[in-house]
Amino acid sequence: MTNEHFKHAVELYAASKGFKLSQHADKIINRCLTACDGHCPCDVSRGFCPCGEHEHEVAEKGHCHCNLFIKA
Repeated sequence: MTNEHFKHAVELYAASKGFKLSQHADKIINRCLTACDGHCPCDVSRGFCPCGEHEHEVAEKGHCHCNLFIKA
């Protein structure tokens, strides 16, 4: 999957959840796809991006741990 395809997919996903992508999304997506093989860039043990903790983190802190998703 290319960075552009993944970014489009996470943009659609974010909009469906009431989030938006941070201003650092391009760097985070690139790291996710290149260095982390599609896993969460902040901790690969969390699973594939978006990880299972992101919704709780956005609700609690206004952004997920890796800062890909933020409150809209």
